[in-house]
Amino acid sequence: MKVLLVSVKFEKSKGGVAVWTKQYLAGCEAVGIRCDIVNTEAIGKIAVNITAKRNLKDEFFRTRRINKELNSRLKQKDYDIAHLNTSIGFFGIIRDYYLARNIVRHGIPLVVHFHCDIPYWVRNPLIRRYLRKVLKLSKINFVLCKNSHQYLRREFKEDSVFVPNFVNEKLIIEHKVVSTEIKKICFAGRVSEEKGAKEIFEVAKKFPNIQFRLAGEVSAEMQSWSKPSNVELLGSLSHDKIMNLLDESDLFLFPSHTEGFSLALAESMARGVPAIATDVGANSNMLETNGGIIVRVGDTDAMIDAVRRMQDSVLRQEMSNWCIKKVKEYYTVNQVMGKIRQLYIKAIEE
Repeated sequence: MKVLLVSVKFEKSKGGVAVWTKQYLAGCEAVGIRCDIVNTEAIGKIAVNITAKRNLKDEFFRTRRINKELNSRLKQKDYDIAHLNTSIGFFGIIRDYYLARNIVRHGIPLVVHFHCDIPYWVRNPLIRRYLRKVLKLSKINFVLCKNSHQYLRREFKEDSVFVPNFVNEKLIIEHKVVSTEIKKICFAGRVSEEKGAKEIFEVAKKFPNIQFRLAGEVSAEMQSWSKPSNVELLGSLSHDKIMNLLDESDLFLFPSHTEGFSLALAESMARGVPAIATDVGANSNMLETNGGIIVRVGDTDAMIDAVRRMQDSVLRQEMSNWCIKKVKEYYTVNQVMGKIRQLYIKAIEE
């Protein structure tokens, strides 16, 4: 099967969709997929700093480069299916519509993969308009969470399929021996208000004897915040160092305000670290009631209570074991790639 993938390549970009692309390409051969990629990577300041403001000039040259690369690929006319990754940004969804239209005009079945919690980002009538256009071109829509699935069905009468992100099998440990008490709590992701950093600070104030370690790019907005002395901002770390951070931690605190399918949470599960996470994106589907505790967005009292409940080392050991088992059964590259290939076949046959 020959696939044309339109996605961010893992070169300058290191997060989110770029990581997905790297793992997808690594998993293709095992399931009989040959893949060419059109790289949609950003240029300019936003390419190295996701919080930077978009520049219209950069976006123009980025779009021109992507279109040129896509047209070059389409001239080959030997693709069975195209897979378009989108995060529904204001600029992105408009560009993605024209890319999708070009692909379909060449007679190639199209799968659209939404790498976000869709309703959280559809706040503008123009985004909604172009989202509708994209949906009309797609044979199958891949989503990361139940919220996105329900939104597409309710607002656009369009169906979708839940496809989780990957976890590299090499990252999954066999067993974690939990400590008798909670000494270290970690977070991985962009350290910002949107990701719940304020809530982490508030929780940390209630547990002065616990060390809170936050890995990730620190947003400018945090400069005016009062940081508790038991909170350590580690900045951006290599992937290996993040794995070490997880291994040294007793809990993963993930109070994000929006998610699709969090790779950070999935990797914490793979390392056997129980989590306290907000009820956004796929978090509740991932943890269920066995791998951690789900709380409402912004509910610091519930987070504090969850930390107290999880002081029980027996409970944390049970959660740790369950998390590892869940990742092994549902989120490995081979399992997810097998599902994707079957969905491709379905789209081609429709």
